[in-house]
Amino acid sequence: MEARYFYFTVHSARGLIDVRNFGEMKVYAKVSIAGMSKYTEVDLVNKTNPEWNTRFCFFVPEEDIIRDNVDAVIELFCKRSFSDDKYVGQLNLTLRPSDKGECNFAVRRNDSKGYERFGTLKFSHELGDKILVVQDSSSSKDFSGIIDKLQVVSAVVKVGLEVVQKMTT
Repeated sequence: MEARYFYFTVHSARGLIDVRNFGEMKVYAKVSIAGMSKYTEVDLVNKTNPEWNTRFCFFVPEEDIIRDNVDAVIELFCKRSFSDDKYVGQLNLTLRPSDKGECNFAVRRNDSKGYERFGTLKFSHELGDKILVVQDSSSSKDFSGIIDKLQVVSAVVKVGLEVVQKMTT
């Protein structure tokens, strides 16, 4: 199966509604693409205007790239110390991998609170190199298990290339 690196950067959010009754907003983002989810660090400083500037690397099947159609969900949560984290809002997106650059979209709530729109989320994405994913026939077709292995292999290859580069210079 062919796939591609897909780089997604969560920059910041502006003008979020404060969902806390007590305490201050400490917001983080959960980004889900191609069956994988990754999290930013919690912004402890900027309250309703968090900044992360966190870049993630996902592996997206080539068939999604060819269709120019990658589904993404970005959920925002407020970190709480003594109870479950509180839902702030989300974006449900269909990204066009052929496009790149920064985007700003309105954040929406997906619950009964009734807030139609509030605040914006700034992000960017870009398409990376093509890779080949080899599966043996006895393994399941779960793409996320393969991705974990690819990340390890990718890290090893990167270190190997750096060593070779140092040896040749």
